[in-house]
Amino acid sequence: MRLRPKPEQERGELAKKPKEVPLPSFGVVVFESRHAPGFAPSVLEHDYAKFLLVIAGHARLEADRRAFRLGPHSLVHVPPRRRHFYEDLAADPVTLYAILYRPAVLPAAVLEPLFAAGMAEWNLGALDPGMARAVGSDFQEMLYEQHARRDGWELAVCSCLGHLVVRTLRLALRHAGSLTPEFAKGVSSAERVATYAAQLASGFYRQQTLDEAATATGLSRRRFTEIFRSVTGNAWRKHIEKLRLEHAQRLLLETESSVLAVAFECGFENASNFHRAFKAAFGCSPSLFRQRARRG
Repeated sequence: MRLRPKPEQERGELAKKPKEVPLPSFGVVVFESRHAPGFAPSVLEHDYAKFLLVIAGHARLEADRRAFRLGPHSLVHVPPRRRHFYEDLAADPVTLYAILYRPAVLPAAVLEPLFAAGMAEWNLGALDPGMARAVGSDFQEMLYEQHARRDGWELAVCSCLGHLVVRTLRLALRHAGSLTPEFAKGVSSAERVATYAAQLASGFYRQQTLDEAATATGLSRRRFTEIFRSVTGNAWRKHIEKLRLEHAQRLLLETESSVLAVAFECGFENASNFHRAFKAAFGCSPSLFRQRARRG
């Protein structure tokens, strides 16, 4: 079955209400929806599941007695037969991409934990820039295959959807505390290392080995260390220690947390390692640093 867009979709007109896009016989379709100012607030419920990826604008989504605020880089998953309310912010209507799919196109073992979680939303831009790229790549590949209609395109679209579902499950596991490294496809080695280094700014406290860091970027240990030093100006271990100590300074100055708690929150394995690293960097113990700062 070859889908053809409706005339208003071909002209790129803004939608004033949720689009009704038919699912092809194989069970997956992806499309763009650009909302006009005054896009109608809607209560929705479908017998299919869907992903939404917000590109621009802001909206409010309510389901399961929870409210989600959507913005650029928001990824949303809605299980089938889940009643939900959608409303654009009046002054900032949304542009998004939607994937509609029938659950039968994917293995039940993969979908069950995803559906059990109910409606879910992730701010990929804040959570993981590398993941935001990978998810965007999944949508782009599906759009390309759907448009090009090359031999086997239906299977290619379903395969991309499978990748997206796996990424979504791994995002859920990260929220639950899993530290499994995520590989970002489709970017150069230097870009992957730069993305990883940027993520360390908010993940320096995690316990990870150099080998695990290299694996997360798909590189050998030697190649990873070379690129990391080029990107950051520091060796991997030294860079992480620098980020931890900078955060330790902030905690010592701005909180009443004990030195032991500061060591833990910054990712040091024990207080002794923290004392030793702090004194080497700043010339005094954490306790003395706090005392001097407060006297000053």
